[in-house]
Amino acid sequence: MGIARFTPLARNDLKAIRDFIALDKAKAASQYMSILKQNCQRLADFPLMGVQHPEYHGLYKFPVDDYLIFYRPFQAGIEVIRVIHSSRDIESLLNQDHHEK
Repeated sequence: MGIARFTPLARNDLKAIRDFIALDKAKAASQYMSILKQNCQRLADFPLMGVQHPEYHGLYKFPVDDYLIFYRPFQAGIEVIRVIHSSRDIESLLNQDHHEK
């Protein structure tokens, strides 16, 4: 079983998603967090399920409903870099993250 590690930014993304959904439906927010985390675990087990994108600094991308999981494979699994709604300016967010490192 692979390891799914989460960067602080990815943890913040998940918290923001949970909080946003919980504004209307607390139970649904909890259930959706489970779905996202299950998908991250599945990616940790099978890292090449996503598609690598050179324009996103070589990160892999995997869609889950309206959200995109951006991650980097490593020997024992994946590191989840961000979880971002697909309507956001992905390129700008990832470039901003990349320059802050």
